[in-house]
Amino acid sequence: MKEAKLGQRQVFGMLRKSLEKRVIQRFEQAKNAAEIVEFAVAILIRDALCVGDFSYMFPEVIREIFLTAEPNDTLRRHCVYFQNYFTTKGEWQKVIDRLFKSEKEFRAFTKETCLYKALLEKKARETSAESEFRFDLVTVFKDANGKRYTWTLRDTKQVAKNLASETAEVLQILTTLTIFQASGVRRFAEYVKFKSTKSCVDAEHEADLAEPAEESVQASIVENKRDVKANPRQKQVAPAAKITADSHQKTVNQAAARFEKQKDGPKNRARADSKANSLAVKANSPTKEAKAPPQKLDTSALRYGKPAEQIEQAQDDKKWNSRVKEFFAKIM
Repeated sequence: MKEAKLGQRQVFGMLRKSLEKRVIQRFEQAKNAAEIVEFAVAILIRDALCVGDFSYMFPEVIREIFLTAEPNDTLRRHCVYFQNYFTTKGEWQKVIDRLFKSEKEFRAFTKETCLYKALLEKKARETSAESEFRFDLVTVFKDANGKRYTWTLRDTKQVAKNLASETAEVLQILTTLTIFQASGVRRFAEYVKFKSTKSCVDAEHEADLAEPAEESVQASIVENKRDVKANPRQKQVAPAAKITADSHQKTVNQAAARFEKQKDGPKNRARADSKANSLAVKANSPTKEAKAPPQKLDTSALRYGKPAEQIEQAQDDKKWNSRVKEFFAKIM
């Protein structure tokens, strides 16, 4: 199993659910009780200072450690932080009896920790008013070699000016922990100062991903090609072809009107009416077109950016215009 990495970045950066899972994995792998207890204290500090809820995490692990693990100074020093993890006085008394020789030793060993505990609980109960800003704590510490460095805790509560000293005291609790190191050098050895910074979204923009009202010509051609392949017996009528058909019908009607106005004599008018009506019926009759065998799709027409039906309609118009010219030549 891959080692569960757990350090400063994870403790102060991961989300609650992921962090809890990581701590449990770490304990199952290493079984280092003192290490887990210090990580738990650091998480309590995060809960007191940050907006998110990080209280009462991995209670089963904490209970197992203080009820079964070998006693050591780390467990003795930090045990009071977790008193509320034990539901009865009998359980808590059992923890004290396991870790200390007497009640007097317990009180002496945990005197400072009890003060820190009360402060953490007070800060954890505080809530920040809704704000458009996000707050971060930028803190300066010294490491074990006396070298200064800056550490930032993200998404913290807004610090009231009259309560800045309490926030500083919470940050000082980090100096009681030994688990955070860099290149073998202990970090958080000494607290120096902090400042609370705020930031907000200055501008925001999102691309308009709405679908276009009309399809592009190329997309229309591809769609027509798919439809014809799916059902070759069904002709696809493009908007342009429909406009051509309307123009065709208008031409027929105009020719018929002109035939009626001819005053050459009854014979010529009758012959003109007969031919015009015959051609009009031929152009508008769906019977012939419906009974015609299915034509093989000429995909070469797609290269010119027009549907095959539109090209076919243009050819029919050309033939029709030739016949009209021949007709006028005979009757004029």
